[in-house]
Amino acid sequence: MRNYLLALLVSLGSTLLMLPLQGRVDLASIALLYVLGVVVIGSRYGRGPALATALGSSLCYAHVFVPPLFSLAILASGHLLAILVMLGVALLIGHLTAALKTQAEQVEARERQARALYELARCLSAASTSAEIEEEVRYFLERTLQARNSRILAEGGSGRLAPPLTPELLHSAFEGGQLKLVGSGLVLVPMATCARPRWLLACWLPAGNKVGPATRELLKTAALVVTVALQRMHFAEVAQDTEVRRAAEALRNSILSALSHDLRTPLTVMVGLAETLALGKASAERQRSMLVALRNQALFINQQVTNLLDMARLRSGSIELNEAWQPVEDVIGSTLRLVKAHWKDREITLDIPPDLPPLYFDAVLIERLLWNLLENAIKFSPADTPVELVVRQAGDWVEVIVCDWGPGLPPEGVEDLFSMFRRGREESNIPGVGLGLAIARGFAGVHGGQVLAENRMGGGACFRLRLPAGSPPVLGELEESL
Repeated sequence: MRNYLLALLVSLGSTLLMLPLQGRVDLASIALLYVLGVVVIGSRYGRGPALATALGSSLCYAHVFVPPLFSLAILASGHLLAILVMLGVALLIGHLTAALKTQAEQVEARERQARALYELARCLSAASTSAEIEEEVRYFLERTLQARNSRILAEGGSGRLAPPLTPELLHSAFEGGQLKLVGSGLVLVPMATCARPRWLLACWLPAGNKVGPATRELLKTAALVVTVALQRMHFAEVAQDTEVRRAAEALRNSILSALSHDLRTPLTVMVGLAETLALGKASAERQRSMLVALRNQALFINQQVTNLLDMARLRSGSIELNEAWQPVEDVIGSTLRLVKAHWKDREITLDIPPDLPPLYFDAVLIERLLWNLLENAIKFSPADTPVELVVRQAGDWVEVIVCDWGPGLPPEGVEDLFSMFRRGREESNIPGVGLGLAIARGFAGVHGGQVLAENRMGGGACFRLRLPAGSPPVLGELEESL
């Protein structure tokens, strides 16, 4: 109503402005000025006010400017034709101007919707859960359509339904496959997949908001974008579950292979040795050698079981560190004593500088780490070659390097050697389940360190343990702490 009143005021205002020009300007020019007012109102307020301005301007033009003045009794047929032509031109121009305004508004609305859909697609591409997707959709519909209580309902879901939503209503919406209006403002939009709808977009539009073609198109497009995001998340979950099952199956097969080969073989040897000893037919010297062999097989089984348990602790993240500032030489010494007890005749050279700082680590874990590195070097190098152990400080790190004179590392896939149940040689008579290097890297990682592998000049391989040097306390601080 306000726009129509403004249209009449424009007609009257134009008449008052042009009244001093009466008699000085011809009627055609005055008519054009009235038409200009119609164009302004039409471009500003639309078709209805433009038509009202055209009618009001024609009456003012005929009453004020066409002889006889201030009368609607038009005597000359030419003046009547001019008034009718002016009215027709004003109506036509008002109609066209209003149509252009409507089209411009529609274009702007579609541009806003396209921009909002683009923003929705961008946000959904970063969403990783169904809750995040539903939150983005709720925000989008609230911003573009002022919708409330937007929800994404899965087919066959067991969530609580608020009236008027019922299982029967959802079933009919899924089966229909088309946008459905229910009651006052409830809109149900099935989101079609390759086979059939699997999700339903439900939202409540405010009262008085008509679901026209533009709104329907917007809801259908938004549903399509959301469907793509939900399917992407669904297939990502399926792929992840498949990868987890595949990895679990590979791990199970590796464990079974280790138990069936690398543990059953020494157990069989132990049973044979025990039976031979039980018969008591062997000489004393033979019995001593058999007892040594029995002890070695038991130590091997104990080491493999320890490795399996250590890897289980690493995988579960349940390792608790008992760290303290201590010299790395002590741990190296205790590890070498264990190695010498198992490989008495193997030469191990040692190079440790006298001024190494103490390090902050768990002695038990570092001892197992070094044992695995030394065991790996001993098993994969000739028995008549030495294993070299070098310790040195390099910047903020203290490095413990274990080198051998074996065949070296493969040119490709060095990092694969640190995977679980991965051996340097797939087919080999060297015992082991392929966990030593993986455990070594895991123990180094929980200390903030690294284990690196490289080939050495002249042949052989080197494994480098790097531990952070840190800032060891001075003697006075240690005494105060005690």
